[in-house]
Amino acid sequence: MSILRRLRRLLAGLPNGGQGGGGEGSGGGQGEPVSCQEALARVHEYLDGELDETSHRQVAHHFAVCQRCYPHLRLEERFREFLHHHAGQEERAPDHLKEKVLELLASEGERKD
Repeated sequence: MSILRRLRRLLAGLPNGGQGGGGEGSGGGQGEPVSCQEALARVHEYLDGELDETSHRQVAHHFAVCQRCYPHLRLEERFREFLHHHAGQEERAPDHLKEKVLELLASEGERKD
């Protein structure tokens, strides 16, 4: 079975709308709210625990309330789980590999539209 077919099967379980309420919303005591663009740009730092405490809370809050961005977070989490399970290693993939995989997934999504 190809890796793309496995990824599609794995991702089939993602929720359609994510969790929480509407879009970006207010910070809810989390400091200044972050935009969708910023949250998505920092998702890897967030998952790797590389953000300072305030930034971590802001990004976490955004993913908790934004229905548009939450599925992207779940995709990254599941992709990491998939790699960990199938590779049996905790090494990070090189940046060029991550970029190529994201390009392939994006092009697959465009073909379905």
